[in-house]
Amino acid sequence: MKCSNCGAELQEGTLFCSECGTKVILPESQAPAANEFAQNGEQGNMQNNFGQPAGGTFQNANFQQPGMGAQNQGQSFDNIYAGVPDPAAPVNNGNDGAKKGGKGIKKILIPVIILLVLVAAAVGGIMFYLNSRPIEVDLKEYVEVKFEGYDTLGTATLEFDESQFKKDFGEKLKYHGEDKDMKDTSAKKLIAQYLDEAVSLDKTEKLTNGDKVTVKFKYDAEALLEDLNLKTTTDGITFEVKGLEEVPTFDPFEGLEITYYGIAPDAYGSLDDSNVTNEYFNNYDYYFNYDYEQLDDLSNGDVITVTIKYDETKSDEEFIEEFVTNYGAMPTQLSKDFTVEGLNQYVTKADQITEDVLGQIQSYLEDQELVYTSDNIGDEKTEDGSVTISNVEYYGMYVGEPKADSYYDSVDVYVTYKITLKYKSEEYSYYQVVEVDDVVLDGDGNLVLENISYSTYNYDYLRHDFKDGSYIYGIYGYETTADIEDALSYYSSYYNFKWVLAGENASGSAATEADSSDEAAEGASEEAEDAEAEEAEEAEEAETDDAAESDSAAEGASEE
Repeated sequence: MKCSNCGAELQEGTLFCSECGTKVILPESQAPAANEFAQNGEQGNMQNNFGQPAGGTFQNANFQQPGMGAQNQGQSFDNIYAGVPDPAAPVNNGNDGAKKGGKGIKKILIPVIILLVLVAAAVGGIMFYLNSRPIEVDLKEYVEVKFEGYDTLGTATLEFDESQFKKDFGEKLKYHGEDKDMKDTSAKKLIAQYLDEAVSLDKTEKLTNGDKVTVKFKYDAEALLEDLNLKTTTDGITFEVKGLEEVPTFDPFEGLEITYYGIAPDAYGSLDDSNVTNEYFNNYDYYFNYDYEQLDDLSNGDVITVTIKYDETKSDEEFIEEFVTNYGAMPTQLSKDFTVEGLNQYVTKADQITEDVLGQIQSYLEDQELVYTSDNIGDEKTEDGSVTISNVEYYGMYVGEPKADSYYDSVDVYVTYKITLKYKSEEYSYYQVVEVDDVVLDGDGNLVLENISYSTYNYDYLRHDFKDGSYIYGIYGYETTADIEDALSYYSSYYNFKWVLAGENASGSAATEADSSDEAAEGASEEAEDAEAEEAEEAEEAETDDAAESDSAAEGASEE
């Protein structure tokens, strides 16, 4: 039998040509057995095709080829590979066919080897990842939150199932940190150290049904990963507060009132509990506690604090808990502030006399006909009508504020008007003053007229001579503002005085005593000018021949 490719002589039963490696095509009589073997060989690895049975199971087996005698039954299976070249043997360089066959085998072997190396590396990488990846822990499986107490005063406690956690992860955790003393510590001791109080709640007290509390893992995630290769997957578990006991509530101050007496800043108050009707007050389960000094020397805006706590050493929470335990009800508040309002109050500062209050004072004085008004302009001041009122002007108020050690309660106000009289071509001005004290305002800031008092007895007895020798006397008032200040200086030990002039806001800058001195100097200057004018006029009148007319006028003025 010859090779169909190179024509070399082939031994019987040979599958491949020993010269060129070409597969042998058998006659039909030998084809079934040979093809069966060829198929089995191709399903194994490449090494099996060259002398090693597939899977190594046929190494010592005998093989009987069809048509062979019994004497050949013990022949070694290796004989069937007779003439098949060894892949590891040198290739016959003298034969082109054999060289070509060797290259084909190498082309098959190299990719297989590379594939095997890649598979081994992938399997090793997977095993390394599985052994070194972080241990993930679902905290939901190990934490439980319990809520106890009363609604609005509930408490939350967190329980961590450390025992179960050790059981699940005790053999898996290993220490990877830098602490040498921890290197040899057992896994269970590591868990005990790291998980003792490891979880906490963001809120544990004063809880109400429906609130949310959150479980937090107290260790830094990076530290856990670095030291124990542990990763928590559910940090921040939220629980809803529920199951807290509902208790009835009541307002312990409902119906409590404070009655006020007197005028601020000297008013005082008294508690009135006649309208407090809840069962706990009636059963003397609590009483009202307050500082008695808070009820004296009251003014609008003062705050009086009343409490039902009798033991200041206890916190509010402790007191409420104790009250709920003893009486089965919860007070909605333990203290209440009462703000003083609606009191009539003395005016103690000039800036309390607003433009509106001043207007009320002026109206009161005018209604009592204590001052001249614009309606009096033109009124005659003498019987013959030669002297009349030519102008009435509100000048301002000279206000005395009571000093700290004064026993006076209210400001002393001297309402001042400037009155101008006219005689022929001459004018004469003076200041009319009305004293007003006990100035009281109600809760709405209005003047309380029934408290007001006044006086017109602060004045000088004035006389004025006109240029022609006529004069007028019996005028009640002051010639200058400095005269007003001087007359009232007697009261300076009780009051601090200041001017609040017309057009000035009482809360703004007011004229000081220096301003009053300037006013006095201005008045003196005006009087000097009037004297000079008077002298000039008298000189002019001396030149006239109408002495009889002048004497007649002087006589009439004197009689008046």
